[in-house]
Amino acid sequence: MNLRRSFREAADKKLQSAKVSNTMASHILILLSMVLMVGRTCHAFATPSNKIALITGGNKGIGKEIARRIGTEPGFTAIIASRDVALGQKAADDLKESGEYECDVVALPVPLDLTDDKSIIAAAKHVEKEYGRLDVLINTAAICFNDPTLYGKVDHTPFQNQADITIRTNYFGTLKVTQECLPLLKQADSPRIINVASAAGRLTILRSQELVDKFTSNTLTEPQLSTLMEQFVNDVQNGTHEEKGWPNTCYGMSKLGIIALTKILARENEGMLINSVDPGYCKTDQNNNQGTVDPADGAYTPYLLALMEQDDEDDGEDMSGLHFYDQQEIPWSYQ
Repeated sequence: MNLRRSFREAADKKLQSAKVSNTMASHILILLSMVLMVGRTCHAFATPSNKIALITGGNKGIGKEIARRIGTEPGFTAIIASRDVALGQKAADDLKESGEYECDVVALPVPLDLTDDKSIIAAAKHVEKEYGRLDVLINTAAICFNDPTLYGKVDHTPFQNQADITIRTNYFGTLKVTQECLPLLKQADSPRIINVASAAGRLTILRSQELVDKFTSNTLTEPQLSTLMEQFVNDVQNGTHEEKGWPNTCYGMSKLGIIALTKILARENEGMLINSVDPGYCKTDQNNNQGTVDPADGAYTPYLLALMEQDDEDDGEDMSGLHFYDQQEIPWSYQ
């Protein structure tokens, strides 16, 4: 990507072009669907010509707002994935009833639980059966234990216990979703993965230069990264994490792992646009709604990355493996 231009300018230019060219075709497809699919479910509108976007954790917060934005785009079908199917369906119904949708948002009818490999595999198989491919994967789902220093609410779960479930969910769960979806993404013409990270995952939380060097190495592989994440959990459980340079935040560590994973995936999957995003300190139930950013605003950059086409002068590699905040690429080491 040409970094001399703002991400917003480049993306808006592409979006305007895409909207003009897609609107007429989209309207024709919708009219044909209305004629041919009378009595069928809304899922009939998810035509093979549509781009398919899967949003994990799409039933609430930032994920739901991403689904809202993508669902309004002509030629896109947004699939809300949730570990609770009923909540996912309610979110899809809420969005469609808002009057902004013509059935371009659907709920995944099977659960997607980041802590359950079988559910992840089943979810990917459902997408394959129904759509045959996946154009966009947006990994939003995550958990976070309340930190009294940030949110004013004490969580009595011991830190040693928080480490395992947080890393297993946010890092290893996201990794598994991505691994299962990669074959589907490779069937798309312009596949992309957007990993929603956090400022909590900045490099400066690491207290050891040796660890910084390991996480930022251009030769770091996914198995090596996963070993590092497991080592963090083990050191926390053994009570030695501080002396070894690890941070006192399981959530931050999980998001640091996601940013590192994003860069590895970008190196290993040429031709895909794979980037991470800090959505800002959004008002969500993870922070007891004490955030300062509306989730709709936090969803904007992931939405742009989902739709943005690559500039002709770019070779594809420069636009992948980057980290964004507020429509701009930012360094991973930002304060």
